[in-house]
Amino acid sequence: MTKGQWYPGSMARAINVLRQDLKIIDLVVELLDARIPISSRNPAFKGLLEGKKHLLLLHKADRAEEEVTERWLSYFKDMEQEAMSFSVHHKSYLKRLLQYLKKQEHNLRPTRIKRPLRMIFVGIPNVGKSTLINYFVHKAVTRTGNRPGVTKGRQWIRITPGLELLDTPGILWPRITEKSTWPLAAVGAMPPSRLDQQEIALWLLEIYLQKGREELLVERYSGLKADSAEKMLTCIAELHGCLQAAGQADLERASGIVLRDFQAGLLGRITLEEPPE
Repeated sequence: MTKGQWYPGSMARAINVLRQDLKIIDLVVELLDARIPISSRNPAFKGLLEGKKHLLLLHKADRAEEEVTERWLSYFKDMEQEAMSFSVHHKSYLKRLLQYLKKQEHNLRPTRIKRPLRMIFVGIPNVGKSTLINYFVHKAVTRTGNRPGVTKGRQWIRITPGLELLDTPGILWPRITEKSTWPLAAVGAMPPSRLDQQEIALWLLEIYLQKGREELLVERYSGLKADSAEKMLTCIAELHGCLQAAGQADLERASGIVLRDFQAGLLGRITLEEPPE
């Protein structure tokens, strides 16, 4: 699956920095990708966040199946974990999050020391932390991009007079199982140069087939007709003119097209992970 070492030393250092930062943090908002709530949850955070007020934010909910997201929220509720669905592209989500933060600002704000409530966003790369922060302040105070590792440093951002936010880089963990590697790679949370794109694209197409959601692919790739992931990828290559010198389908190029389209939200609303029974 992987083509080499992918866990950079910068992420190991980020974990150590986060451990120190949490000593002065009042509220932790952990962003998950609503399409892969299990794989996008860093297990390293579990011990680090113990004892902290903690909200799970299922981000990019507009790209996930609404009914499945509701079941995920019920699952987290049963686990006594606060969770909320979210998308920066819908004002109703933002309004609800702001109401939650205002309530926490009132409930958690230190009383003996007059200072703002200190909040931190944590999550894996490319889960949308910087985009969300920019949306808060209505200007690009942090760099954003559709690739992992865009946020390099740390900075405090004043959201309101009573609320400050510490932005941090996305953090992966050193031992990711193959089961989690596929969904993480599909949503763009891992460097594509270190992965087998064809393997990931085939896995993703198979999910559409298993869920009976082929019509979402047909809407994007007009003329797509196939009954297996392999044939679908070949058909997509032919439809896009991805051919090698010998006239054979260039599956590597076609895989890149599928993954880019999925990460851009062009392949419809689909959730890649179901909540445990």
